[in-house]
Amino acid sequence: MTDQNPSEENPHTDNSSTDDSEFSQDDAVRGILKGAGVVYAGLILNMGIAFVAQRFAAVHLSIGGFGSLLSGTALLDVGAVVAGLGLSSGLIRYLPRVDEGQKRPLVKYAFLFTLPFSLVVAIPTVAFADVIASQVFGDPEIAISLRIFGATIPFAAILNLAIGGIRGQMVSRFRVYIKDILHPSIRFGLIMVAVVVGAGQAGFAAGYAIPYIVGAVVAVVLLWKVLPRGKGMEAGKSVLPEMVRYSLPFTVSGLASFIYRSIDIFLILYLLDSRAVGMYGVAYAFARLIAMFSTAFTYLSTPVSSQLEDDDRVNEAVAVQGTIARWIIIATTAALVPMSVFASEFLGLIYRPAYATGGTVLVILVAGFAIKNVLQTHGPILEALGKSKLAAFNTSTAAVVNVVTNLALIPRFGIEGAAVATSISFIVLGGLPMVEVWYYTSLTSLSRTVFAPAFLAVPISIAAIPVFRATPPTLLWVLATSAAFVLFYAVAVIAVLGFTRADVMVIRSVEDKYGVPLGPFDAVLRRFS
Repeated sequence: MTDQNPSEENPHTDNSSTDDSEFSQDDAVRGILKGAGVVYAGLILNMGIAFVAQRFAAVHLSIGGFGSLLSGTALLDVGAVVAGLGLSSGLIRYLPRVDEGQKRPLVKYAFLFTLPFSLVVAIPTVAFADVIASQVFGDPEIAISLRIFGATIPFAAILNLAIGGIRGQMVSRFRVYIKDILHPSIRFGLIMVAVVVGAGQAGFAAGYAIPYIVGAVVAVVLLWKVLPRGKGMEAGKSVLPEMVRYSLPFTVSGLASFIYRSIDIFLILYLLDSRAVGMYGVAYAFARLIAMFSTAFTYLSTPVSSQLEDDDRVNEAVAVQGTIARWIIIATTAALVPMSVFASEFLGLIYRPAYATGGTVLVILVAGFAIKNVLQTHGPILEALGKSKLAAFNTSTAAVVNVVTNLALIPRFGIEGAAVATSISFIVLGGLPMVEVWYYTSLTSLSRTVFAPAFLAVPISIAAIPVFRATPPTLLWVLATSAAFVLFYAVAVIAVLGFTRADVMVIRSVEDKYGVPLGPFDAVLRRFS
């Protein structure tokens, strides 16, 4: 732990130095906001297409059939992690480091490892799908999904490996083309075909699986396009052992990440049934939309925090995260209240009435995602401090907590228990970095200013209860009431809390950069800043 709080300013510090520091901090926030807009565009496109496709699958399949589909996708995820041997991470690290002539042989070796090992994982899964479905999970209905997604494991592993190679060659646009545009678009198109022809579980499973096949082929072609001409296979042998040793631990961390994210699907399937998986999966997918508010900012703020920390300005890195945390709390709270109040209505109206019984699960998961959104602002600081081992420890700890709490709560409380377990693991994953950052820096991105918008929402929500209760249970009315709450809450935040200096800086930057006149809002900005 540091001896002195880095945020404490020396009263004798030169003013010009302070100004430079403040300018750099503002520039960091501007950079994050500028990049976040681009990332959000891709993120919203990807998540939007995925959400709509999943919605059609949930509506047109039985609840049990949809649960089987989710179980198959979870199997594909874990199979790809195991089959990939972590070599995609190895390519990301080593391709920029080796000689041009070694790159292509090194990639070939990676494929020679991954392809046969992926078949070792996939073939038994396909061959024994019926046994796994009936004997392990006690639900024969999921066998068809296990078989289809099991057969897709080699393609998913190859896709991940090729994407790793593309990232290692630092051609990020190809990764965006494949993962954010091609893959979700093909899936959406195939799901629409399945809807039109009235396909069953197998048709929808194929709609989810085929994009991995197409994506793998395209990714390999693009990877070969960006690789320089190589020497013989001997050229890659000297680096191969080191890369394999580096890569294998990522299989463990990948499994820990999977357990943290998706083990609840398998545990619900094992302890309950595929219908429960379907009910839980719908609530989880809808609740996950709230994670959009933090994903882009967290992703983009990591290099900014790293740059500030490298200049021995950790306090400024934390201050930047505090600004981001405040914005995340405002956006998250605005979505949290309507999604919680109208949880059953949203599930029943967007999907179908049978899913409305998952309202309690949605409330619990939305609360968990909201807490995770805020606590995750410490993650980039921890990475900037170079504590990557702690990040792996945190994920592994959250995974263990997720398994233990699911096993304890699902038998007694069903899918509501699974939601509580998942939310607890979210708190662990976000809370540990907060404690660790405080230990190493005596700082935190959270403060009274950051939490003030959440506190303000409490009396507003209580006052809105009569309106919520009087809202007719139709999609139009629920959306209109939700929008009215968001608008009123935004006005209250401005009127009661006003704009911070960082808020004003960002708004003025947008005005200057894009030439967007603020009009009457300019007077509001001046009045409440």
